[in-house]
Amino acid sequence: MIQVKIPQNLSLKNTLNFCNRLWDLEHSDEYIFDFINLARVEPFSMAYVANELKRFRKTKPKSQFKALNHENKSYAAHMGFFRAFGLKFGNGPGEAAGSRTYLPITILNVAELHKEADDSYDYVGNIIEAKSEKIAKILTRQDSGDLVDTLTFSIREILRNVVEHSGSEIIEYCAQYWPSKNLVEFAVLDTGNGIMQGLSTNPYLNINDERDALHLALLPGVSGKMYKGVKKRKNDEWQNSGFGLYMTSRICRNGGDFFIASNDKSIFLDNTSKQDLKCRYQGTALRLRIDTSQLSSYSEMLDQYRNEGFAAAKKFAGKDAIEPSAASTMLARDFQET
Repeated sequence: MIQVKIPQNLSLKNTLNFCNRLWDLEHSDEYIFDFINLARVEPFSMAYVANELKRFRKTKPKSQFKALNHENKSYAAHMGFFRAFGLKFGNGPGEAAGSRTYLPITILNVAELHKEADDSYDYVGNIIEAKSEKIAKILTRQDSGDLVDTLTFSIREILRNVVEHSGSEIIEYCAQYWPSKNLVEFAVLDTGNGIMQGLSTNPYLNINDERDALHLALLPGVSGKMYKGVKKRKNDEWQNSGFGLYMTSRICRNGGDFFIASNDKSIFLDNTSKQDLKCRYQGTALRLRIDTSQLSSYSEMLDQYRNEGFAAAKKFAGKDAIEPSAASTMLARDFQET
């Protein structure tokens, strides 16, 4: 029997360290996970730990798993944390209605997104944007404004990235808004192929591992679907141009931070630093933290980041630089009105 205590504070680094150590545990016929110390939990921590515990259980099909001291963890139970990894306690993912500035662990089916687009004769990007706007409004308790627009754009670009590149059948997300801290956190996880495979179709990129892929993916104009020789489709504002992750990370770095993991590599970014962090995930996991007090005009902010990004892309790729698509730099309602 092996007993494992869940950390008291599941900060980003504690979460990664705890989950990394899971895979070093010796084999046992029984694993007991003790939640007695668990106090502070955040959206990304819950979703990431739940995913790793679920994956760990699948690798030990003949072992028994038990939980201790979880019954009074009401917030995590309400948010769907325990049922997300298979413990029959609390709400299931998506069962609790999102309100009061939070969204529980929720699962989107990628095939259903495509079916919804097909049934309505629409772009899947428009379907994703509508869902992203709904998420932004629930989180902020606002119907419009720069905060809603910025969150809608950021969430849409991350969800789009999963649908277009990951090959994952599901998207899992979780979120919280703390008005008193001027902070929004949005977590997105998938169980797809990772960033490296998504960029591998671009013959002009030199990629040795997931770390190379992550650093390249955060550069403006780097894509696995749009590069020299690929024909730009007329009147297709949704065609990929490799600016989504760059634009979203820039928004987060303006007082907040941005974290992305792809399989066994991850990067943390804020306004002063870039750090490589150890992880042992399978798929892609992202955490967006936005400082709402630093938000300026939504359109002016995106224009600034677009112009700076395209200038950087031209330095990187010269005359072969890919110009940002409309969808990578504004909401659909804006480019459809022009």
